[in-house]
Amino acid sequence: MDAYLSPAQLLKHYVAGQRSFERADLRECNLSSFQLPGVQLCRADFTSANLSQANLDDANLTGAMMWRANLQRASLRWVNLHQAVMVRSDAGGGDFSGASLQLTDLRLANLQDACFAGADLRGAKLCYSDLRSADFTGADLTGADLTGADLLGARMEAVCWRSTTLHQAQFDQSQFNTGLTLAAEFSNAALPRRHRLLSGESPLTMV
Repeated sequence: MDAYLSPAQLLKHYVAGQRSFERADLRECNLSSFQLPGVQLCRADFTSANLSQANLDDANLTGAMMWRANLQRASLRWVNLHQAVMVRSDAGGGDFSGASLQLTDLRLANLQDACFAGADLRGAKLCYSDLRSADFTGADLTGADLTGADLLGARMEAVCWRSTTLHQAQFDQSQFNTGLTLAAEFSNAALPRRHRLLSGESPLTMV
């Protein structure tokens, strides 16, 4: 389904029992507060769409285009966003608990106060994203790239940081006391002085 799908058409078909809307064109659509748990929208185009406060729990959004999409306070628990493009999206306050975000592109996104508890972010791109006060409790950030990301105030208990890139990322002291437990690359990160790495040093391992 590559044709344009209006919000009214989407909701009508969903209420009638249809769940698969692969490749739907939903660019700039207003889907605010829509209740669409379990919907299948693989490779759908949500460019600049408004999904604020929508319920997309357990949805399949594999490969979706969500450039500049508004996902503020949306519920995306257990959603599959594998290889989705979410560059410059606004998902402040969104709930991504248990979500699959492998290889998802979240560069320059607003993710302030978002919840990623238990989420799979392996290989995700989070460069220069605003992650202030986000919750990463139990998340897997293996191989993720957080270059230049702002993680001030974020919760990072029991996070897997294996091979994570954190060049020029920002943290505060308390996060080092509780959250960094596995090998990560911290070159030039904005860290407390005693945790800084000089150029050319090996990645820092916190155990």
